[in-house]
Amino acid sequence: MGSPSRFALTISDPLTAAIHLINRTFIAEPCIFFSMKLKIIPFFSPLSPEGTKEQVINQFSLTKAEIIEPTDFQFEQKTDKNYLFIGTGGTENIVAEFLLKNPIPPPVIILSYDLRNSLPAAMEIRSYLEQRDIETRIVHSSLPDLIQMISEWCVFVEILNQLEASSIGIIGQPSSWLIASHVNVAMVKNRWGFTTKQLPLDTLIESAKSTGKTDHSDSFKQSSTSCTPTDDELRKAGLVAQALIDLVRKHKLNAVTVECFSLLMETSVSGCFALSLLNDIMESTAGCEGDIPATFTMMLGRMLTGQLGFMSNVIHVEERENTAIFAHCTVPMSLTEKYEITSHFETGLSIGIRGTFAHQPITVFKVFGEDLSEYWVSDGVIIENLVNDTGCRTQIRVKLDEKVDYFLERSLANHHIIFPGKHAETIRRFFSFVG
Repeated sequence: MGSPSRFALTISDPLTAAIHLINRTFIAEPCIFFSMKLKIIPFFSPLSPEGTKEQVINQFSLTKAEIIEPTDFQFEQKTDKNYLFIGTGGTENIVAEFLLKNPIPPPVIILSYDLRNSLPAAMEIRSYLEQRDIETRIVHSSLPDLIQMISEWCVFVEILNQLEASSIGIIGQPSSWLIASHVNVAMVKNRWGFTTKQLPLDTLIESAKSTGKTDHSDSFKQSSTSCTPTDDELRKAGLVAQALIDLVRKHKLNAVTVECFSLLMETSVSGCFALSLLNDIMESTAGCEGDIPATFTMMLGRMLTGQLGFMSNVIHVEERENTAIFAHCTVPMSLTEKYEITSHFETGLSIGIRGTFAHQPITVFKVFGEDLSEYWVSDGVIIENLVNDTGCRTQIRVKLDEKVDYFLERSLANHHIIFPGKHAETIRRFFSFVG
């Protein structure tokens, strides 16, 4: 960014000072996404041929971005995404004057395309800002590709706003063995905006006692290929499922995670059917073991991919073949080609689900960290369904694109989420967009 003496000279530059000031103004404030907006500020030379600006700007109407003239722009909040679109060359001084009057927090993102000297102007502007120690990036593409990119960014903004309005319920506590999977609720709220609601496990247990006859167990059994638990065990699991549905509706939860092992120990009823059913029949996401990072991954992955997720343990990796085996007892039934109703693995009690997956492309995804800012993702393909009574009931072997030594050397704890389809690049672009 230049020598120390050069920095000392430019730090007093009015543009640099203004942008540093606006950064300091917001540094102590929570970074919650209050209805984030994506704004495009276009710059065209006054010497451009008549109609050029309208011709180019009209193509942005295909997106949901707000197009704001430089003279009409007002800085509203730090979380908005403000992009400077360089429509033509000869706009370098116009952009510099705009930023002096309207400092926006770095990084300053400049959009350029392959016509009308857009990129040369963008490069000059980038260097000018870099000389003033203002972080700046150019995003360059053809105009049609740029429009497509902006359309995806608008979807990402909608997802971020959706997260900001969401609520995740924790029924009980995170399981005691999740020693690395705790989050800082305040930091999570600051980064993603969603709220968490803590409910005692007894809330679910007492609700199950008063749900009446609705238990969903008949259709669950009829759609299975085999069933070893008794009808009474199915009925009790179904009552817990209805109780969980009632709590989600009552507290308006967008996602929920349950301390299911304690539930099983206290009532002899597992939460496997309840969590599977909730994922299948409602817009809410359901995770097990009180694992907030895994449940958030399921919720975010569902928004990004349009698919339900299978929360699973990683029970074996084979580095030579670059495969991993994933297993759990709570698979959403709609993800499977068929399923058997069996018992919960560790205890042999109540209900577990053994699902069979199609051999298909999938994505393995995990968000992690005390503020849920870390992530790992890989595309892959299911190559085998397994039956092994020494592991959780649904078991799939997956060949991954990324190296499986990640699970041994750098893994983001245990639970990872499987989504049908190849979505790794979309997820990477989303996290790049979020920053």
